[in-house]
Amino acid sequence: MSIPWIIAKKEIKLLFKSTRRILLLFMVPLIIIFLVILVGFIAIFVVPSTTSEQPEIIVIQADEGYNNTFWGNYFYLLLKTQNSTKDYIYTNETLNNFELVKEERKYDALIFIPQNFSQIINQSLPAQYYIFYDNSKINNEAVVINIAGISAVLNQELIFIEYGGPINLFRINTNTEGTSKGSGAMVASSLSIIPLYVILFLVFPPLTLVLISVTMEREQKTLESVLLQPIDRKQFITGKILYGILIILINTTLTVLSILIVLLTLFFALPADLKQELSPVLEILSDIITHLDFNAWLFIFYLVIGLIAISLLMVTAGVFFSLIAKDEREANMVISGITIFPLFGTFFLIFVPLDFLPEIFQTLIGVLPLLGYLFSIYQIILIGELTIAVWISLMFQFIWTILLVILAGKLIESEGILQISFKRILKFWKKNS
Repeated sequence: MSIPWIIAKKEIKLLFKSTRRILLLFMVPLIIIFLVILVGFIAIFVVPSTTSEQPEIIVIQADEGYNNTFWGNYFYLLLKTQNSTKDYIYTNETLNNFELVKEERKYDALIFIPQNFSQIINQSLPAQYYIFYDNSKINNEAVVINIAGISAVLNQELIFIEYGGPINLFRINTNTEGTSKGSGAMVASSLSIIPLYVILFLVFPPLTLVLISVTMEREQKTLESVLLQPIDRKQFITGKILYGILIILINTTLTVLSILIVLLTLFFALPADLKQELSPVLEILSDIITHLDFNAWLFIFYLVIGLIAISLLMVTAGVFFSLIAKDEREANMVISGITIFPLFGTFFLIFVPLDFLPEIFQTLIGVLPLLGYLFSIYQIILIGELTIAVWISLMFQFIWTILLVILAGKLIESEGILQISFKRILKFWKKNS
């Protein structure tokens, strides 16, 4: 067995002998179980009371028809006859009141069918209509998805659906045979929180464990004896990186298993009437997922590769900074600093529109470690496609990882490795600045 594997195996054994390390490892699954149980409790005891009131739908029909064909009327008839939407309360308004109704927002959902709706469909082109909804009510998202599902029945044609509340506005495409570019935007919108979640909850525990593993060896004076052994010191670095990768794999597996177990438990615990109400929504979502197009799969591929790159980056960063941190206190300072970085960057991207940023500034953000990947996800969601810039950003995450590995290798081979600390580095920097 190679030396890196021996080091990684030793660390895994030590992991399960420390209560603190075990808590760090199982922190994410425990949080997930708690949150999903909380959501399940709300779904069982709160949602049934809110769904007892039928949603109020305002329909503004401006379709003038084409060759005595009125697709707008046909669509309205479908809404009032299909199982998923027939129980809604529908109210008709005139086109003159469109702006007034939209501003008053006295509706759960507002459907606007434009004048050329029938004409465009009869020309075998994608027609479009608009759904505005009140996103302050938990049930309205399902209402909009149900209405969107009815679009697929229309003449086997692609119907563009734009809907948005006071906060967000995004587009999905629906047809009976598959989905188009908009499905990627819908998937991106649904998954936009995942990169930050993974970085904070799946990657940072392994980062913490890697930092602790090296700093504890320095505090216990065992690192010196390891470095005095007749082995290549770079193998020590490789072993620690391998240990971090194994921790991420264990952490991810535990998280996925905990999600599956809790979701299955909640599914069987849900009342039968609530399952029946949710079934149309689940069918529509299942249809969208099973008909994802190339752009959607490309985004998922980018997401997965990016998370792998960030995982490797965090592990190598943990190894590198652990060689500098003299004790656990300095290691905790590193963890706090790295944690603030993605949080600050994410809030910056939320509150500062992309159009306000100079192009050179956007490029600089894109190549930053960690934050560049979050910024690339933001760009994909905003633009709706994967540009060359986002691939360059992904490439730089791997470049930063390689640079950290090289720096860690140089650092471990230096003669004064055991005397290095953040405190000494800061003193040296102040002295020479």
